[in-house]
Amino acid sequence: MRKILSEIKKYSIIVIIITAVLGALLIAMPDKMLAYTALFIGGAFTACGILALISYISSDVKSKLTLVLGLISAVSGIIICLAYRQIMAIIVFFIGIFLLVGGIIDLVNSIYIAASRHRSWLLTVVLAIASIVLGIVSIINPFDTQTKIVQFIGIGLIVFAITDLIAFIQVKKVAREVADRLQNSADEYGATEVEFKEVDEN
Repeated sequence: MRKILSEIKKYSIIVIIITAVLGALLIAMPDKMLAYTALFIGGAFTACGILALISYISSDVKSKLTLVLGLISAVSGIIICLAYRQIMAIIVFFIGIFLLVGGIIDLVNSIYIAASRHRSWLLTVVLAIASIVLGIVSIINPFDTQTKIVQFIGIGLIVFAITDLIAFIQVKKVAREVADRLQNSADEYGATEVEFKEVDEN
C-alpha cells in the first residue's frame, strides 16, 4: 500500500511540474506553442494512421477495422496540421474543461483542508476559484483572440499547478499528523512495562 501511495505522490509531482512548465511556455510563446502543439498532435495522428495502413498492407490477415482506423487517423492528422488555427477553438474548449474540473477538485480538497484547521486553506480556495473561472471563460469564449486565449490558458495552468502543489503539501502534512497520532496511540496502549525483580533462591 505504501508503495502505491509513493507512486501516486511521484505522479502528482510530475503532473505539477509539467503543468507549470507548459503554462510558462504558453505565456512566453503563445503563437509558437499553439503551432507546435497542433503540429505535434497532427503528426502523431498521421504517424499512427500510416503505421496502421502499413500493418494492414503487410499483414496476411486483412482487417477492415485496421484499414478504416488507419485512414481516419491519417486524414485527421493531416487536417490538424493544415488547419490548426481553425481548430484552435476546440483545443481551447477542452483545456477549459481541464481547468474547470481541476479547479473543482482542488476546491473540494480545500474544504477537507479547512476542516483540519490549516491556516492556508483560504489561499487554496482562492486559487481553486481562479482556476474554475479561467476554465469557464475558456469554455464560453473559445473564439476570442488566439494569442490572448493561449496566454490566458498559460496563466490558468500555472495557477492550477500552484494549487495542486499547495494541496499536495497540505494533504501530505495532514496524513503525517494522522500517522503520528496513530503511532502515539499504539505506543500508549500497546506497550506495557513489566517490572522484573531477581529473587535469590538460597
